[in-house]
Amino acid sequence: MTSATGPGGTLPPAPAGRSRWHRALVTAAQAAVCIAVPAVVAWVSGQPFVFPSLGPTVFLALTSASTPAASPRNTVAGHLISASAGYAALALTGLTRAGPDLSHPNGHRVAAVAIALALTAGGMLLGDLPHPPGGATTLIVALGLLRTPGQLTILMAAVVTTTGVLVTVNRLSGRSYPLWSPASREAASERRAREAAAERMCREAARCLAGAMTSAVWPVARVRVARLLGRGDSGRENAVAARLNASRAALLETKDPVATAAHWTADFRTLLTRDPTAARTLSAFTDTITYLLRAIPAPASRTGPLREERTHGHG
Repeated sequence: MTSATGPGGTLPPAPAGRSRWHRALVTAAQAAVCIAVPAVVAWVSGQPFVFPSLGPTVFLALTSASTPAASPRNTVAGHLISASAGYAALALTGLTRAGPDLSHPNGHRVAAVAIALALTAGGMLLGDLPHPPGGATTLIVALGLLRTPGQLTILMAAVVTTTGVLVTVNRLSGRSYPLWSPASREAASERRAREAAAERMCREAARCLAGAMTSAVWPVARVRVARLLGRGDSGRENAVAARLNASRAALLETKDPVATAAHWTADFRTLLTRDPTAARTLSAFTDTITYLLRAIPAPASRTGPLREERTHGHG
């Protein structure tokens, strides 16, 4: 795909700021939902269904969904190894019946903490099941905060429940998150390459569109994008066309093509998430507009105002 620059319009650099804000806000809302589910269960049941290490588990799954450590298998197995290691440490040091004492730990408690983390690290590495938040879980148990078999059963039930919520949220969001086992390294590498290529395609198409908004090829770009995002629905095409006109008006007023490109990058990204086969059409749009931007002079060099075409006119 060629870079779309030329006399017909100058394209902005790849947008970043607004898309970063959008991702941060969406992820923050999803994190709140994911931790609220076990918290509500704890509230209703009066049982320790929410505990500190669930927070890092949620964060890891939402921000690094494609990594093996964030997978459902590693999440459940990692917390199970950690809880078991913590309880084993309590048993070895004779603290299974002792309450927590965080302010004045004795030698037995120090030994329990050290043994628990050592067993957790070794168990995760031997099983090839790394899940960093489990390091906090084993300390919660070794410190006596959750120490009875009943409490540890509830702890694992909370982990399984939260994992189910994470699978649902990540899948609905279009993130590459497995149902259980992580993908192989080769498959994960290929998937990341595809995702990076799709992101570049969306950004380049949005930059082309922003460049076209201030050029003579705007009517053509508007019709093509309306058809692309409308997906055969005339009502949806008209709605997209209205948004395009509003976006162009804002661009002409603010002179901020980066924000405009960021806005439409999100739309193109959503399109490819819902319909990966649209990638070919999106690429063709970018190539066509790139060629037209180079071939057709800018409006300033033409006489008279540009003629606006109807949304369903010929492109």
